[in-house]
Amino acid sequence: VTYSFAHLNRSDLIESDYSDYSFWYDTLYAYGGSIYNDNGDIINPSQYIQAKDRYRKTSHELRIATPQDNRLRFVGGLFWQDQDHDIQQRYKVNGLSSELSTPGWPDTLWLTKQTREDRDKALFGELSYDIIPDTLTASFGGRYFKSDNSLGGYFGFSAGFSPDSEYGEAGCPTPEPYHGAPCQDFDKSVKESGSLYKANLTWKATPTKMFYLTRSEGFRPGGINRRGILPPYLSDYLTNFEAGWKTTWLDNHLSFNGSVFRQQWKDFQFSILGANGLTEIKNANQARINGAEFEVNWAASYNLQISAGAAFYNAKLTENYCGFTDDDGIPVTECDDPEAPTGTRLPVTPKFKGTLTARYTFDIGSLQAYVQGAGVHVGERTSDLRIMERGILGNLPSYSMFDFSAGIAKDNWALDFFVDNAFDKRGQISRFTECAEAVCGAPGVVPEYPDGQVYVVPTHPRMVGVRFSQKF
Repeated sequence: VTYSFAHLNRSDLIESDYSDYSFWYDTLYAYGGSIYNDNGDIINPSQYIQAKDRYRKTSHELRIATPQDNRLRFVGGLFWQDQDHDIQQRYKVNGLSSELSTPGWPDTLWLTKQTREDRDKALFGELSYDIIPDTLTASFGGRYFKSDNSLGGYFGFSAGFSPDSEYGEAGCPTPEPYHGAPCQDFDKSVKESGSLYKANLTWKATPTKMFYLTRSEGFRPGGINRRGILPPYLSDYLTNFEAGWKTTWLDNHLSFNGSVFRQQWKDFQFSILGANGLTEIKNANQARINGAEFEVNWAASYNLQISAGAAFYNAKLTENYCGFTDDDGIPVTECDDPEAPTGTRLPVTPKFKGTLTARYTFDIGSLQAYVQGAGVHVGERTSDLRIMERGILGNLPSYSMFDFSAGIAKDNWALDFFVDNAFDKRGQISRFTECAEAVCGAPGVVPEYPDGQVYVVPTHPRMVGVRFSQKF
């Protein structure tokens, strides 16, 4: 019997630039003309964010397990977790008039002051039985869960800046303050429960070759968007069908492992940048991922080790993503102009990626030495699920990177020389804009930015280094 307890209490203070939002909204909608100081003078409308977040999490798990050498084995238990997130974000403009500022928050054009609470409980168990001892094993597991997630508080502009808004100070249902904010303008919760199952069959054909079949399920809880007028987002569920193997050959000099799988993803969650630059979590309806992954390790000689991996994915929508839900929060899939039609490739997932590493070890007198080369290739990826936004951001091109290293060691010390990204390739990890793509990525509006203001997060540049380590 095992009991586990964990507790986290963390506070973050963050300052980040938000001038892109100001620039593009001013360029497209003359936003800056309504930003002034207490003297009525137009001022620089550039914004920045001051944020304070506090996270508290407590979890408990009680688990019981029978001896693993029993022919019939069981593991099961209880899990419960409480999470709280205090959210404070001030979107500030220096010198902003008190009329445009959120009351009690100087220079704050927009205020988010919210509390999120997540309560999770689960009952789980797995039963395994050796149908043929040391050869054929079957297992079946399940998990029953309950979640209760809520989000409430204040978000929006002051009434002086946006007097007709349905949220913010103008949309306050009562004048009662909420944690220093003008009011609580929304309070929503989502309660869910359900069951997940897993079944597995493992066959050890020989002492060096094992094969398995698995069907498993997983989920992520739904929740509430910080823009309180939006509907909640649903849980998403993944059902995985997988066949795989772990084998060794050539008197254990060669190992070959792999799997093939199909995953069915229901109501999958993804995030977008909505109006006012707020992140929104949406549900698409259905997607399917077919894939295969392989790994080879070969001791080519006493000194030379070669390893390689490859993965192939075909990930796409199997129903239209229309961009809105029905009255029950279910994603609508029948529409004349879907934001992403059936067959659309899922974003940031390449069709192929692979790695190759070779390491040669040898002795120099009493020293142990090695040289190593490694390469990785990542195929082209799309940047967004939605077709229009994908066209603004552009695709993430394929890239290949190579690392080289060499080193010597003796007793308890080692000295390594390395060159990471030896050919200084600028692979792209992601592409994004600071606010909604159709605004901050708007092409052709400003001559200096013909393609809009699209940012690229690159791989790290070439890095040359020396590393010394010692064991004590």
